[in-house]
Formats: sequence, C-alpha cells, structure tokens
Amino acid sequence: MTWELTNALSIVGLFVASLGLFLNWRAIKENTKTREIQLISDTFKNIKDVEKELYLNFKNKSEEEKKEWDSLLFNSIEQFAFLVNHKYLKDKKLAGFFNDAIALWYEEIFLKHHDQNVINDNKQYPEFKKLYHKIKGDLI
Repeated sequence: MTWELTNALSIVGLFVASLGLFLNWRAIKENTKTREIQLISDTFKNIKDVEKELYLNFKNKSEEEKKEWDSLLFNSIEQFAFLVNHKYLKDKKLAGFFNDAIALWYEEIFLKHHDQNVINDNKQYPEFKKLYHKIKGDLI
C-alpha cells in the first residue's frame, strides 16, 4: 500500500467513526427526551386521575373526606415538582408547559384547603412550594 492510500483510508475511517459518534449522541438525546416525556405523562396521568376521582367520589363529601383527596392530589404534584426541581425533567419547555397549572393548584386549591401550619411547614410538600416560588420568580 502506498502512503496516500493509507492516509485516505485513515481519513475515511476517522469520518465513519465521527459519524457513528454523532449518530449515537443524537440517539441518546432522543432517548432522554422520550424518557422525560414519559415521566411527565405518567405524572400528569396520576394528577388527572386524582382530579377525576374528586368529581366522581369526593365532590359532595365532607371537608374531612376532601382532605384525603387533597393528600392524593398534592402528593402527585409533589412528585412532579421533585422531577422538575432536581432536573430529571431538563427540557424547560416541557416542564414549563405546566407552570400555569402549578400556580393555579397552589393558589386556588393548596392555599384554600390548608391551614397556615401546613402552608408554612417546610417539611410538607417542599418540592411543590419550591417550584411554585420558582415559577412566580420569588425564590430566594
């Protein structure tokens, strides 16, 4: 083999290896996005199911029984908030799509259904509270 042929084969090999690395990177990136979409989909299916349960089973119940529903709802929201706050959902568009819903749940349900002890307790729903404050821009 001549020197030129060896160089040409080396360049072709380098190009093919580079192309392979690039395609592998794209596949990993798409796989990550698919996992994030699946996580968010599963979490919001849980929230939707809990909301449906309110309308079917808890709407006409006593306040004490509605608190059981609150617990189900806010634990599901806490799970979503954890995924966002700890960057398991890295796509800002995907996570940010639900900002209005998070703010609504916090302002219209959480603040109205819980007393000040729960609202001010940093150990109860910490991820949900952190995400809400991040969305509203008043996170310290």
